[in-house]
Amino acid sequence: MQEKRAIIHFRCVSADHQQLRGSASDTLTIHEGKWAYCPHDVRIVGHEWSDTGGVTLEAARSAQRRPAK
Repeated sequence: MQEKRAIIHFRCVSADHQQLRGSASDTLTIHEGKWAYCPHDVRIVGHEWSDTGGVTLEAARSAQRRPAK
């Protein structure tokens, strides 16, 4: 039987939240009833949630914030 993986539906794209601050276990939370990932810390304020379209945790962690044009 194939193992089910958590699907991350939101990723925080706040410029201030792109550096991992503490434990990687503090990077997941629930937003609008679905899993959400913040590279910095989900316990702080100021998140800017972006819909991922549903990606694996590995993909959410490896996503890089694109520079503003």
